Parts: sequence; C-alpha cells; structure tokens
Amino acid sequence: MKCKKIASLALSAVMAASMLAGCGSSGDSAGGTTNTQTQTESKTEATTTTETSTGDTAAAAEVSHDEEYTVDFYDVAANFQGVQSGWYGKIVKDKFNMNLNIIAPQVSGDGAALYQTRCAAGALGDLIILDNADMQECVESGLIHDLTDVIAQYPNLSRYMEQIKAFNAMLGDGSKIYAIPLEMNTNGPTAYKQLHVYTYPRLGWDMYNEVGAPELKNTDDLLNCLAEIQKAHPQNDKGDPAYAISMWKDWDSQYMENVAQLTKWYGQEVNGSVLIGTDNSIAPLTDKAGAYYKMLKFFYQANQMGLVDPDSATQDWNMMVSKMQDKRVYLYWYSWQYGFWNTPAKGEEGVNYIEIPVADTNLYQPSDTYYGDGRVIAVGSQVSDENFARLMEFLDWYASPEGVQIQHGGTEGLIYTVEDGKYVLTEDGLNRFSAEVAVPEDQGGGNWNDGNNQINQWIVASCDINPDTNEPYGTDMWSSTIKMNETKTTKEWTEKFGAADDVEYLSKNNMMTVVPSINIALAIDTTDISLIRKQCGDIIKDASWRMVFAADDADFEKQWDDMTSQLEGLGWADLVAFDTEKYAPMLEARKAAQ
Repeated sequence: MKCKKIASLALSAVMAASMLAGCGSSGDSAGGTTNTQTQTESKTEATTTTETSTGDTAAAAEVSHDEEYTVDFYDVAANFQGVQSGWYGKIVKDKFNMNLNIIAPQVSGDGAALYQTRCAAGALGDLIILDNADMQECVESGLIHDLTDVIAQYPNLSRYMEQIKAFNAMLGDGSKIYAIPLEMNTNGPTAYKQLHVYTYPRLGWDMYNEVGAPELKNTDDLLNCLAEIQKAHPQNDKGDPAYAISMWKDWDSQYMENVAQLTKWYGQEVNGSVLIGTDNSIAPLTDKAGAYYKMLKFFYQANQMGLVDPDSATQDWNMMVSKMQDKRVYLYWYSWQYGFWNTPAKGEEGVNYIEIPVADTNLYQPSDTYYGDGRVIAVGSQVSDENFARLMEFLDWYASPEGVQIQHGGTEGLIYTVEDGKYVLTEDGLNRFSAEVAVPEDQGGGNWNDGNNQINQWIVASCDINPDTNEPYGTDMWSSTIKMNETKTTKEWTEKFGAADDVEYLSKNNMMTVVPSINIALAIDTTDISLIRKQCGDIIKDASWRMVFAADDADFEKQWDDMTSQLEGLGWADLVAFDTEKYAPMLEARKAAQ
C-alpha cells in the first residue's frame, strides 16, 4: 500500500475554473431545530427522503444507538488528543451514544510516523480529517469509504452538494464521492462577509492612544509604537512580565507559521516552498524581495528592541492563550484572538484590541471558503455497515442548523438566549474564551473552554446563514452582538479612521485584495519530492527561529545565506519547480473567478 507523508496544503481553498460557472448562493435550506437539549435514544429512523441521482427516493439507513460506539477520529486539525469530554462530549454522547476518541498528529510527537503507521495498518480512522492532497492519496490507497450511493439521503449534507461534487470530481476518476469539504458556505465563491480581516496588526486601543495614537506608515513605525507601549507597561496588572510580541512553534509545518501568517500583510501567502501573490505571481519562499524574508526580519528587529517574549521558542499554544487572557501580549494578528480578551464591557472601558492601519500594507485576504478550506472529512473504509450508518448520521447532524449552531454559538441558556427570534449572548457567552465559564453538571460540567469541540474543524463555516434566524451562525456576526460591540472603542476608532470597521477601511484605501476562494486537490508529492520537502522544511523552521534571535544584522544575514545554501544542496530548486507547477491550476481557477 502506498502510504507516505505528503505536503500539507495551507490553502484558502480552491476550485477548478470549469467548476466556477454558475456558482452562487443556494436558496435551499435544510430543516433543523435550535434545541440543544438532547436525549439518548435506543433507535431512530430518518424520515426525510431525497431524490437520488437516478430520480429514485431513498431514506437514510435505520440506526441503532443501543451499543456505545467509541469513534477513532484521526484529525490533522486537532490541538488535543484523547476522548472528547465536557459539554460537547455530553451532547454527542446523549444524542448518538458515541465517544469521540481524537487522534491528533500535530500533538502526537511525530505526526508523519503516526500517519504512516496507521496507513500501513489499513485503518487511519473511523472518521478522518486530512488536507486535500493527503485525502487524494488515501482514496487511491483504498483507505476511504465510498459515499456515492448514500450521501443524497442526508438532507443537511445535501445542502452543500454542489461544493461536495465539485471537490470529488477531482478525486479518482471523478465519478464517486469520498470526502466532504470543510468550512463550506452558501454565500458564493467570491464573497467576503466577515466583520474583520483574518490577519492584521491589532493593539489595545487604550495603549495605542496612551502613546499618542501615532500614524503607522510601515512596520518600523509599528515596532516603535509597540516599544512605547511595552516601555509604559513592562508588566500586566498582576505584575507578570508582558511583551509586545509572543510566539509559539507547535503550529509550524514546513516553515515558521507565525512568519507565514504575517506575509499576508504584504500581499503574499506561503504555500509549500513558494509565495503566491495577490497578483497571481509565484516566487520562492527564499526570495529576498519576498514577504517571508521581510516578516522574518520584522520579528528579528522586534527581538533586537527587546519586544519578543523570551518564552516564544519553547512555549506552546495553550501557554500563549493564558498570556492573552492575562493581557501579557500587546500585538495580536489573528481576528479570532479577540475572543481571548475583548468584551463589550472592556470595549466601553476603551481597552479592547482593535485593528490599527499600517499604511504600506496590501493585505492578501482570501474570500469566504465557499468550496471548502483545503481540508476534508471522510469515513474510513474499514468500518462496519452499522457503524458507517451511525457515522453518516453524525456527519449530517454536524452539518445541520442544530449541529452548526452548537459548534459556532454554543448552547442555549448558558451561552445565548433567544429574544424575539434572535440569538443574544449571555454574560457567560461573551466571556467564554477570555474567562473561566463553569458548565452545569447536567450539561457536562467543568470549564466551558475545556469542553469545547476538540475536532477543531467543521463542515459549515460560521459565516453561513442559519435558516432558523436568517443571520450567520458566528456569534460575532449576530445583529445583537454587533449592537453590543458598538462601544467607546469602536466609536472612537470609527471617528479617527473614518470607516465602520477594518474591512471597510482597508477596502476603500486600496490596502486589501480579496482573492477568490477555490478548492482543488493538487498534485501529490512524489517520494523524492516528499523527502526534499521534509528536509527543507526542517532547515527552514530551525533557521527561521534562530534568525529571530540572531545576535545582530550580520548574523541574521549570514544565517539567511547559510539557510539558502543548505536548501540548494537538498534539492530546493526541484521543490520550487514542483510547487510552481503544482499551484498553477489554482491560479488559473482564481483568474477565472475574478
């Protein structure tokens, strides 16, 4: 059996040009309920029937929940390994009599070895989340269950059949359905409906104003602003050391992930060994004129100024979360980091984090992932017929309004209430990421964050519309939340920058390019390329971290030159040529969508 570790795709999801004609928002919606109180049932039978491709009607298989089922869930997105517990685990257990045993390669110690071992055993998992290219390989290896004859029987999955068929047309001979793209929506392939851009500089509004609210023309100005903030606040209110910048390395893949995210500020996204630009250009990651070098040097300069947390090279993401919750980090760059600090109450105090424009940026912003985000979910080929039916039932629920609402909005009563047909966050709901929210014992007990969905990927994106409310699933996009977040911070920001939010500001000032979100299965690494990629990735990650902490400019430049020389000796040119050809179809599809 062919099983090798191949390149992970850091795509914002791609779709072949031929698939783009006629794409748009679907008006159909699956039925569902927002009631999150579930009871264990001994037996259920799906009553919804749907048209199959031949015109016949079929009902989902009858499913028995009599026996407890522990699902081995191989999940490349997970930051947790073990059995899902807490409130989400209880919902799944009560509804399906299932336990989700999450197998997480990125926290296992050696993800490549884990993948190879499980592939060789013929059972990667009962449920499987993989990057697109890995899924393509596993289909060819016979590890993935064929869904073709049954998927139309599941109404919630069928709502996204256009996207599902489009992706699977690129697997095998294109005639069967094996995998379900993740993070789909029905808003259309070029829409961007988020309230905030994904990655951009974010500072505490109070601290930014405290140092004079300076105009930031470039990253040098940003660093100088951060230096003034850290000088005024070398510790948080508890007396703990605080730093302008704190990083973590457990998300690194073939490069330093913190650097790779910031390349988007300057119009390029890292994909494997290459940088792909908003202008559809492709350049090697090692291009000195490129954004990887630029943003790596940004972190180096920050460290030279004493702005980098010395724990950065050794801490993990969980430690980073704790520091954000304690306000020991002054620069955010992900939009979802807001959840670890921002609240309406803090917004009224003027202490929320918020985007601060840097004038020379041209943000690479992918559109919403209509066709999926570059990862897919599937069922393992080795599962029994009975368990296959149970897993399909779970996946359909996972894509249902109820399942999606629970994923993105939590549970009614504890996290939100319903007022005049609209969802409104409770105080616990507002604080669930930034504070300890206790969950009642009858809902699973423990801390809300600890019990959150550890799958860490979902079939339906938060920007999709909940048919029960006609509002997005994401709590930050609820009309009630938007109103709550109209605080002193946002009002003063709007007055200063003349825009309702960062998306509007960057758009009207030509500081952001939205690139179409596409989703295709790209070329699989050959054995030789896989080896080169692994060796080069190890060199890039190691050298990048060392360069952040270089002694001086000369040391930084020498380490860069040494890195590029080592890469050349390992076949870097061949890898860049492979990736340049690999991503060409993505660029053609993007051009067709623009």
